[in-house]
Amino acid sequence: MINYNTLGNNLKVDLLKFSKKVSKSFNKPSQKFVFDMLFGIIAAKSCKLTEIGRSLKEPIAIKKTVERLGRNLSDFSQTEMLMSNYLSAVKPSLGSDTMLLIDQGDVTKSCSPKMEAIGSVKDASTGEFADGYWTMGAVALSDKTQQPIPVYESLYPCQKQGGLGFKAETKKCLQNLRENFDSSIPRVLDRGFDSGEIITEFIENDEKFILRVNQNRVAVHNGKKSKIDDIVRGLVCENELVFTGKSGKKAKCKIGITQVVLQNPKNTKLNLIVCKEFGEKPLVLYTNIAETLESIAVRVVKAYLMRWRIEEYYAFKKQGLQFEHFRVRGLNAIKNLDLLVTIAIGFIGVLSEKAESKMVLELVTISKRIQKVSKFMKKSKVIFYAVLEGITQVFATLRCGIAHYFAPIVPHNQLSFPGFEKMG
Repeated sequence: MINYNTLGNNLKVDLLKFSKKVSKSFNKPSQKFVFDMLFGIIAAKSCKLTEIGRSLKEPIAIKKTVERLGRNLSDFSQTEMLMSNYLSAVKPSLGSDTMLLIDQGDVTKSCSPKMEAIGSVKDASTGEFADGYWTMGAVALSDKTQQPIPVYESLYPCQKQGGLGFKAETKKCLQNLRENFDSSIPRVLDRGFDSGEIITEFIENDEKFILRVNQNRVAVHNGKKSKIDDIVRGLVCENELVFTGKSGKKAKCKIGITQVVLQNPKNTKLNLIVCKEFGEKPLVLYTNIAETLESIAVRVVKAYLMRWRIEEYYAFKKQGLQFEHFRVRGLNAIKNLDLLVTIAIGFIGVLSEKAESKMVLELVTISKRIQKVSKFMKKSKVIFYAVLEGITQVFATLRCGIAHYFAPIVPHNQLSFPGFEKMG
């Protein structure tokens, strides 16, 4: 039988330790604010300040709690230190064979036209344009279970509303990853990042990358200038790869490799890897990873197919934690909320990495969506939803929140004598 009280208090202690790591060197009010937000976001499964405030279970009016959280969200300015501390806290969970998956996201708020700097963005889920903000994010894969742990996040408005734009935000992301991760860790990007500037940046900094190619590009192959589409059509793919898709079904594809020379950046030699029978059109990748021809093709394609983990991260952010339902209006408050939600997902990712621990197994069992836990753990690639549901149900059973962790110690007025403190 699972003891909810013991499990809940252990979870609170773990979250407190994690919160103190990410808010290290902050003053006490800022530390309390970070802990309140992380606990509230996870306990409420929501980004609404009212829901976060209720989950804190403070003995004051909910209005006062919401006002305090909203004021701190708007005024908080230690984001760089917060992110730096967070990276130090999650890096031990990342393996030596990790990858950095980079992608652009969106946050749509079609019914909130009065929010600061809100502009037109393309909703990836519907393919239509709506009011909202862009995000640039990167996740790394954990050591054992390959859980997506966010390592970079930036929310920004469109250029018409004062934002820097896609290229500038991409460069900021790559520079941040360059400062915090080794150049040998592959950067994995989708075809939206297929540009000469980004490839040049990778080459100049000697960084390994895997980049999906737009097939209307041009490259030199066998001394002849050709379209990528023509090169792909004439390439013989001999290696076979069997992989498991998102739906759990196994699929086969044929893989081939050749070398091309790019014109931008000039005279750059890259491996061109083609995966046929992957979909309606072949999957085409650029990479500068150098291995034997027998192993590189399969390895690179497998690495790229892991890119869907960042899509799972974005989906969990919107569906699991209801990020698009926030109600704050100021741009600085929205950015800070986005960062705190990212850190909360990081905590869930670090916890999910310990998939075989008693705590995680109990949380998955409590989620009540799973009949056979062992079978679910073997089959499921990302267990964020089950872990979050278990945490939320456990926290809901606890009578008190977390205010007592930061409450001042009230001195007792009982008369005491020196030397008698240890008696009794």
